Amino acid sequence: MRILVAVLAIAVSMPVISIPTSPEAQTMGRNNMRQARPRVTREDRLTNLRYEAEDRLLEIETRISEIQDASQGGTVLTAGQQRELSQLNDRKAREQREIERLTAALES
Repeated sequence: MRILVAVLAIAVSMPVISIPTSPEAQTMGRNNMRQARPRVTREDRLTNLRYEAEDRLLEIETRISEIQDASQGGTVLTAGQQRELSQLNDRKAREQREIERLTAALES
Protein backbone atom coordinates (compact mmCIF):
# COMPACT_ATOMS: atom_id res chain seq x y z
CA MET A 1 0.00 0.00 0.00
CA ARG A 2 2.86 2.36 0.83
CA ILE A 3 4.41 1.73 -2.59
CA LEU A 4 1.14 2.60 -4.32
CA VAL A 5 0.87 5.85 -2.35
CA ALA A 6 4.50 6.72 -3.15
CA VAL A 7 4.04 6.06 -6.89
CA LEU A 8 0.82 8.10 -6.92
CA ALA A 9 2.53 10.99 -5.08
CA ILE A 10 5.42 11.03 -7.56
CA ALA A 11 3.08 10.86 -10.58
CA VAL A 12 0.97 13.75 -9.31
CA SER A 13 3.94 15.92 -8.36
CA MET A 14 5.65 15.75 -11.79
CA PRO A 15 4.73 18.62 -14.11
CA VAL A 16 3.18 17.84 -17.43
CA ILE A 17 5.19 19.27 -20.29
CA SER A 18 3.30 20.20 -23.41
CA ILE A 19 4.20 22.36 -26.38
CA PRO A 20 1.25 24.36 -27.64
CA THR A 21 0.73 24.26 -31.38
CA SER A 22 -1.65 26.14 -33.59
CA PRO A 23 -4.92 24.43 -34.46
CA GLU A 24 -3.92 24.34 -38.14
CA ALA A 25 -0.68 22.54 -37.34
CA GLN A 26 -2.55 20.02 -35.20
CA THR A 27 -4.94 19.10 -37.96
CA MET A 28 -2.88 19.63 -41.11
CA GLY A 29 0.61 18.61 -40.16
CA ARG A 30 3.84 20.51 -40.67
CA ASN A 31 4.27 20.02 -44.43
CA ASN A 32 0.67 20.81 -45.27
CA MET A 33 0.88 24.04 -43.28
CA ARG A 34 3.40 25.42 -45.77
CA GLN A 35 1.11 24.65 -48.64
CA ALA A 36 -1.92 26.20 -46.93
CA ARG A 37 -0.54 29.73 -47.26
CA PRO A 38 -2.13 31.65 -50.10
CA ARG A 39 0.10 32.25 -53.09
CA VAL A 40 0.89 35.85 -53.95
CA THR A 41 0.21 36.53 -57.60
CA ARG A 42 2.60 38.32 -59.92
CA GLU A 43 0.17 41.24 -60.17
CA ASP A 44 0.00 41.58 -56.40
CA ARG A 45 3.80 41.59 -56.11
CA LEU A 46 4.19 44.18 -58.86
CA THR A 47 1.42 46.33 -57.40
CA ASN A 48 3.03 46.25 -53.96
CA LEU A 49 6.41 47.16 -55.45
CA ARG A 50 4.83 50.06 -57.33
CA TYR A 51 3.11 51.34 -54.18
CA GLU A 52 6.41 51.18 -52.30
CA ALA A 53 8.16 53.09 -55.10
CA GLU A 54 5.39 55.70 -55.09
CA ASP A 55 5.78 56.10 -51.32
CA ARG A 56 9.53 56.60 -51.70
CA LEU A 57 8.93 59.12 -54.50
CA LEU A 58 6.53 61.06 -52.27
CA GLU A 59 9.13 61.17 -49.47
CA ILE A 60 11.78 62.40 -51.90
CA GLU A 61 9.48 65.09 -53.31
CA THR A 62 8.58 66.20 -49.80
CA ARG A 63 12.25 66.56 -48.86
CA ILE A 64 12.99 68.46 -52.10
CA SER A 65 10.17 70.89 -51.38
CA GLU A 66 11.45 71.39 -47.81
CA ILE A 67 14.89 72.34 -49.11
CA GLN A 68 13.45 74.60 -51.79
CA ASP A 69 11.12 76.29 -49.29
CA ALA A 70 14.11 77.01 -47.07
CA SER A 71 15.84 78.77 -49.95
CA GLN A 72 12.70 80.79 -50.84
CA GLY A 73 13.20 82.97 -47.78
CA GLY A 74 16.15 84.65 -49.44
CA THR A 75 18.78 82.41 -47.94
CA VAL A 76 21.35 80.76 -50.14
CA LEU A 77 21.58 76.98 -50.07
CA THR A 78 24.66 75.62 -48.41
CA ALA A 79 26.97 73.25 -50.25
CA GLY A 80 25.50 70.35 -48.26
CA GLN A 81 21.95 71.32 -49.18
CA GLN A 82 22.89 71.68 -52.84
CA ARG A 83 24.54 68.26 -52.78
CA GLU A 84 21.52 66.74 -51.05
CA LEU A 85 19.18 68.39 -53.57
CA SER A 86 21.21 66.94 -56.43
CA GLN A 87 21.15 63.47 -54.88
CA LEU A 88 17.41 63.73 -54.24
CA ASN A 89 16.77 64.71 -57.86
CA ASP A 90 18.78 61.68 -59.01
CA ARG A 91 16.82 59.39 -56.69
CA LYS A 92 13.57 60.97 -57.88
CA ALA A 93 14.44 60.18 -61.51
CA ARG A 94 15.31 56.57 -60.56
CA GLU A 95 12.03 56.12 -58.68
CA GLN A 96 10.04 57.57 -61.58
CA ARG A 97 11.73 55.13 -63.98
CA GLU A 98 10.99 52.28 -61.58
CA ILE A 99 7.32 53.28 -61.35
CA GLU A 100 7.09 53.47 -65.14
CA ARG A 101 8.71 50.03 -65.45
CA LEU A 102 6.35 48.47 -62.90
CA THR A 103 3.32 50.12 -64.49
CA ALA A 104 4.34 48.77 -67.91
CA ALA A 105 4.86 45.30 -66.42
CA LEU A 106 1.38 45.40 -64.87
CA GLU A 107 -0.21 46.43 -68.15
CA SER A 108 1.42 43.60 -70.10
